[in-house]
Order: sequence, then C-alpha cells, then structure tokens
Amino acid sequence: MLRTLIQQHVTRRSYTTTATERAYFISRTANKGLPVYTDFKNGGTQQLTIIRRVEGDAEALKNEIVELFPEAPKNFARVNPVNNQVILKGVHMNEIKQWLVEKGF
Repeated sequence: MLRTLIQQHVTRRSYTTTATERAYFISRTANKGLPVYTDFKNGGTQQLTIIRRVEGDAEALKNEIVELFPEAPKNFARVNPVNNQVILKGVHMNEIKQWLVEKGF
C-alpha cells in the first residue's frame, strides 16, 4: 500500500527543465565584478581573454561564445579542464562582459 502511494506521488511530479536554465553559472568577484580578464604572454605577442569562476558546464559556455564570433578560427576558444576556465584568443573583455550582463550574470 505504501509503495503504491509513493509511486503515484512520484509519477505526478514533473522533472522537466525550462529553456532559461543554463548548464553553467558564473559567480561574481568579491567586488561584484564579472571575472573576465585579459592576459598577455610571450612578451605581449599572445593576447588572451580568460573567463574565470565558471561553475557547471564550461564547454556549453565556450560553445555559446564561439557562436558570438562566427568569423573566428576553430581554435579560437578552449576550456581549461583543471580549473574550469574558458580561454579565448585575443582581447575581447568588454564584449564578453557586456554579453554576460545581457544574459543576466
């Protein structure tokens, strides 16, 4: 009897996800800023934009960012799996911050 009541209760629940839920979250810094930084390596010849504090699926974030830059080459963006950071080639800090604010981060 108890088993059938539990099964009926479980079957009535809806476990669907909405389209607004994302597979990732970017938390703000202690000063309430977005964790998007630029980095210059090799004496300034290699310019990078780094998105830190990514919680969840950083690969999904990378794929959305690649769609923003359709003219970029294939190796434009990558994910560092050790610390879950998204690294972009070039200086795109202002564009990424504006895009993140528009998405609600």
